[in-house]
Amino acid sequence: MTIDNWRLAEGLGSRQSAIGNPRERASASIDSTVLFVVVTLVLIGVTLVYATTCHRGISFLKSQGLRAGVGLVALFLGAKIRYTTWNRRVKWVMLIGAAAVLILTLVVGLMFKDVKRALGSGAFSFQPAEFAKFALLVWLAGYFDWVKKNGLERSFRWAAALPGLAVFGVVGLTLAQPAVGTSFIVVVASMAVFVVAGVRWWHLLVLFAIGVVLFVLAITCIPYARDRWNKFRNGKHHQQEQSLIAIGSGGPFGRGLGESRQKYQFLPKMHNDFIFAEIGEEFGFIGSVAVCLLYLILFLYGMKISGETSSAFGQYLASGITFVIFLYAVVHVAVSLGLIPTTGQPLPFVSSGGSALLSNLFAAGILLNISRFKRTRTVVNLPPSPRNRVFPVGRPSGPARHKVLVLGRFGGKA
Repeated sequence: MTIDNWRLAEGLGSRQSAIGNPRERASASIDSTVLFVVVTLVLIGVTLVYATTCHRGISFLKSQGLRAGVGLVALFLGAKIRYTTWNRRVKWVMLIGAAAVLILTLVVGLMFKDVKRALGSGAFSFQPAEFAKFALLVWLAGYFDWVKKNGLERSFRWAAALPGLAVFGVVGLTLAQPAVGTSFIVVVASMAVFVVAGVRWWHLLVLFAIGVVLFVLAITCIPYARDRWNKFRNGKHHQQEQSLIAIGSGGPFGRGLGESRQKYQFLPKMHNDFIFAEIGEEFGFIGSVAVCLLYLILFLYGMKISGETSSAFGQYLASGITFVIFLYAVVHVAVSLGLIPTTGQPLPFVSSGGSALLSNLFAAGILLNISRFKRTRTVVNLPPSPRNRVFPVGRPSGPARHKVLVLGRFGGKA
């Protein structure tokens, strides 16, 4: 395509972005691969939770089945609500509300082993940090969409300092609980959104340096985090040793479903913090790799959705959601293999729990909704190439027809 044709196509894409996006209609069905992977992981989770706790009765199965049912409803709602709904004033309500609830948790939250991470009581308790991380990502996506519209991507104040203040403000509240693992994941996923949004590299380096300093201070100054780090460094990590025994005893094909030995109180919280160890023991190396492949597929398709969506907001939000879920899986597997200190992070969609399962499934529903709004190919008539006028060869041709990929507010490409 010539320069003139390129400019015409680019102008077409920009015009459609300015006019069409506010009332843009879904151009595709939801991504069936992402839906299949998420539902499969949920079913695997319900099965494994029961297999790990069946010797205690069916109470865990009932509770996890109920949570999975509510979570699938949340998945459906997230997939039905138009994702651009979140790019309004609601994103500010979500961010401010998340910060307020995190502060409330520090004041009146449930105390458990020197940490305050939950509100409520008994079966009706929940962990606000699990929802705050996605509220922050929604705000970041909407904020960077505004930055892009106003051409402020190269401004340190608008593209780095202000969003960085929001990120470290939320992370500071989660560190105060303390929840170091969750804080780490939130920071890394947020930085991924910064990168996708096109923030300049030296701005990112400044934020990265601040993040490193913040986590060093957290590990050295917070007794809970310092104790876990010292135990890991000195090789005193009983749970991870038992996790490695479970994974190693599974061999290539595993002991079989429900045949785990470590679940008999050798490895506490196996149905939650170390459920990957159960996968390794009961399904072996083959089963462990299969589950890891499911998360890899989810990550690749999530980034594919991010790359194909028709708006900047959708691109940023899809990438943030994908990174959070994938990082949770990576951290959980790394803890189970003894590669990093114990963090207490669940395996997304699989581990027992309510807050993480509900928030992750609702976020996955948003990702599915974003997958419906893809960039479209449009056939346009462009003038003939000027080369024919300078070097006339053969018969003169009429207006050329080109398929132009309309990129929304990103312009157009042939």
